Amino acid sequence: MVNRFRAVALGAALVAVYSLMLPAQSGPAASQQDIVQQLLPDGGIPKEILVKPEQRDRTIRRLRAAQNTTDPQRAQQVAFLLAALNAEYEQNRDYLLHVLLGCNHPEIRYGCDDMTGFYLIYLWEHGHPEILAPLLRTSIGSYNAAGSEGLGAFFGDLVQKSPEKFLDAVGTFPVSTQKKACSFAGLSDGGGLGAKGLAQARKRLRGIGGEVAFRCLKEIEDSNKPD
Repeated sequence: MVNRFRAVALGAALVAVYSLMLPAQSGPAASQQDIVQQLLPDGGIPKEILVKPEQRDRTIRRLRAAQNTTDPQRAQQVAFLLAALNAEYEQNRDYLLHVLLGCNHPEIRYGCDDMTGFYLIYLWEHGHPEILAPLLRTSIGSYNAAGSEGLGAFFGDLVQKSPEKFLDAVGTFPVSTQKKACSFAGLSDGGGLGAKGLAQARKRLRGIGGEVAFRCLKEIEDSNKPD
């Protein structure tokens, strides 16, 4: 499991390596921007990152060239696209996890923004289960309001629909962190799970049973009590 300790240890070294070890730009900036804009239209994340097999090698070369940037938003976009295409996957995944840690500081660091968590969610949804635990653990300390709401909504939905996966991640944490993680999911986007969502989470967690599930359910119920 990739965890926040590994991401912290990489720290500034990751950022330095990320910017220095890769090829310099080989063409006009506009042409390099086009590949990112093409794959992430309007900066959003499509349902699938689609690259035709015959265009894959050229696309990856263009993305690698575009990594030589001082723009933190663009650096994240390129790292995400390369990871999504399984090009230097671990390096680019770790870079995104490191950036996400920047939202755990009152003065946001490393270029962490509203989209960072969603890049990691996409990777998790596309066959990278090891991301879930560090994503959850880092999300509960975020100072980025919009990003935190989005991640909370994601984990709130997950605890209702795939509680086994949620509990697998939660179970790797110390008890105090388990409670925070379950409360975070229970709050969802800040408005709670709603009566239907809470009932579904309660039913599923009780059905799973066990110490972690019941501890989590208590935190979820507490976070959904009326003020």
